[in-house]
Amino acid sequence: MKIRLFLAVAALQVLVLAFMAGQREWIARTGLPVTLRTAPIDPDDPMRGAYVHLDYEISQVPAAFCQGGPAKWIKVTDYREQQGWRDRVVYAALQVSPHGIAELVSLSDVRPAGGVFLRGRVQSVGTDGVRVRYGIEALFMAKAAAQKVESMVRTEKAGAPIDAHIAVGSSGISVLKGYEWEPLGLTLAFDRPPPRPATNPPQPWQQPWLTGLTVTLHNYGDRDLAIVDLPEGKSFRLVPNRRVLAGHYAWVGDRNQDQPEPHAAEVFVLKPGATHTCHLDLTQPPWWITDTNKPRASPMPLQKVQDGWMASFRIEYAPPSADACRGLPSADLIRHVPLRSRAFNANQGVD
Repeated sequence: MKIRLFLAVAALQVLVLAFMAGQREWIARTGLPVTLRTAPIDPDDPMRGAYVHLDYEISQVPAAFCQGGPAKWIKVTDYREQQGWRDRVVYAALQVSPHGIAELVSLSDVRPAGGVFLRGRVQSVGTDGVRVRYGIEALFMAKAAAQKVESMVRTEKAGAPIDAHIAVGSSGISVLKGYEWEPLGLTLAFDRPPPRPATNPPQPWQQPWLTGLTVTLHNYGDRDLAIVDLPEGKSFRLVPNRRVLAGHYAWVGDRNQDQPEPHAAEVFVLKPGATHTCHLDLTQPPWWITDTNKPRASPMPLQKVQDGWMASFRIEYAPPSADACRGLPSADLIRHVPLRSRAFNANQGVD
């Protein structure tokens, strides 16, 4: 009797695995093609084999995008209760941007009636949002290939996002089919602070305050592409880092996002392998930030922030729209897709 029960359980497990494999193969062949932006981390796990771990922009869902159950969960501060929502099924509603990349619209525990959406499971819940896994985080490949991708993140393709190509079924289940590097990358170099007086040496644990940085745009593609560098750094924005829990700082520039009209002299064509740099002086008022916990407080530069690790941001290259650039030289080469840097904070720490 025990042997028969064991064999029945084993057979059922095989059937379940076969069904799941067949379902994913069917989705891969017939599912809706969708492109998600991602960055690779941790290329190898000895317990699972060689692969590139993909961390999607839509994996960390801010509180503002949460609806239904998730909107209620993030209001709970008890850790044990938060753990109770782990592995809950959730649905990420998406919309495809004009650049062809799917972006998050909302996250709910109720399946959308229509549109493009992904089915995922809760990984963690916090007061700032929900982290979700979608089952497409592992891109398996040969160990040497996975290590090569990780190396390229730091060298040949530094600052360039990866676009993951997935197929989505009618139930929201998704299958990872492949990837490609975006041609434009963005890297940062921090300004060196002036030397401190010998009478006031820094403590070993202190990091220098951030006063400015140099943004470099890289053409990693095999074709010419153009970028637009507006005066006074107006092609760039300071974007809060979503991954920092309890982050409560905002950029003053969000109050006025209007860009000046681009001109021919501000269009730069980058040959394959070429770069363009722009310096941003973060001590100047256009780059100041505000504490959202203190609505009446005046804006301040990053170096005046007391809890510098909480003031975490990314630099975003935000080129003018195609309509705004119409008629400019090399307008057909201008890449209009926004691009964000790695995160940094007032103490120059990076993610």
